[in-house]
Amino acid sequence: MADEPVLAPPVERWVRIGLTLILALLARHAFQDEYGAIPVLTDVDLAIHEFGHVLFEPFGIPFLGRTMVILGGSLFQVVFPLIFMMYFLRAHPDGTRRDVHAATVCLWWTSINLLGVAIYANDARAGQLMLINGLTGKDSDAHDWNNLFTIWGVLDKDTIIAARIRAAARLLCVISILAGLYAAWNTDDASAPEPAVSPP
Repeated sequence: MADEPVLAPPVERWVRIGLTLILALLARHAFQDEYGAIPVLTDVDLAIHEFGHVLFEPFGIPFLGRTMVILGGSLFQVVFPLIFMMYFLRAHPDGTRRDVHAATVCLWWTSINLLGVAIYANDARAGQLMLINGLTGKDSDAHDWNNLFTIWGVLDKDTIIAARIRAAARLLCVISILAGLYAAWNTDDASAPEPAVSPP
């Protein structure tokens, strides 16, 4: 009896593995870049960041206080991709299973945004980064983290706090890449529809 042919892994598996490796390379670049920049994504994140300020100050009313308006930009920038991650981790009503690999991509996105927050926080006293208003932190009073650290009385610890945020970003990034490779390798199982349950 002839041996049955071994089925090749699905193309989707290798596409997802390739995507995860590209994300790893992009992350490596971001963690080495002064601004943590990734083309296109950085501009999207900036828009999300600015919307975060507006979210906590609708119609010019800071309903949770001025501190939350300032913090809202960085906070929403980090939370936004986590919303999508939770979406991909839940089972869908149509019977398809959760998409763990897509969730790991969102976790990677979160880590990159957290890196951006760390870089911004690290600049609190130095004020060298160019802000959206075209001025540096030294020339403007619109530096979120200078204002936040001043309010909290920890401005002299900006680089220490930023280093911890950066370490958390790096850890999240590594986890997302490793989990992404694992999820991608198991794509054929994870993306299969749930078996239909026959009525009794």
